[in-house]
Amino acid sequence: MKKFELKLRQRDIPEQDLLADIKRVADKTGSKTITKIIYDEHGQYGATTILRRFGSWNKALKAAGLDLNNRINIPDEELFENLANIWQHLGKQPAGKDISKSNGSKFSLGTYEKRFGSWNKGLIAFIDYVESPNPDHMKFVLSTNRLQGSSASRTSRKINWRLRATVLIRDNCICKMCGASPAKDPSVTLHIDHVQPWSKGGETLIENLQTLCSVCNIGKSDEIFG
Repeated sequence: MKKFELKLRQRDIPEQDLLADIKRVADKTGSKTITKIIYDEHGQYGATTILRRFGSWNKALKAAGLDLNNRINIPDEELFENLANIWQHLGKQPAGKDISKSNGSKFSLGTYEKRFGSWNKGLIAFIDYVESPNPDHMKFVLSTNRLQGSSASRTSRKINWRLRATVLIRDNCICKMCGASPAKDPSVTLHIDHVQPWSKGGETLIENLQTLCSVCNIGKSDEIFG
């Protein structure tokens, strides 16, 4: 008769089982992300097993569809894009207290303060970046000079976040047609629209872009106003 039952470490655990257990722990704790310490408290396999399989904790979180935590060396551009998204969401310049998950922020206020020294310095760095020469505009000018009349000289229809932020700030986050703004009505969603539609030859340049609310943008369609 055996006196003891040994619990031997399970090997070659299927990846889907590891990911499912990570999700289970996140659901149990009611969080969109979990730390290694939390997983070791509630997980079935142990954080070390997951680290060996995925190479890092954040890679495992990403594979499980959870938010990343404790990221380091985040590119400035990613921090600036996040700030631009909050600015658009609020319809006004965000204050430090606005940098929260409830406003869609991927990063904490502390992340900005550590990177730039203070929230105000972060705002100044953001504006300096957004106002620096737009690479899409320079590419268009150069290609137009070389290929007059060629379709190859056209700008992309897609409006990148940097150009979108420039237009929003220029227009004070106010719809150019009806004056709506998230700053006055949080239900308002702002879009960036081509004044002369791209389908009709309009280019994706700041001179041809305007801020519209979602209602006016849908109603405008490909008509030209102004």
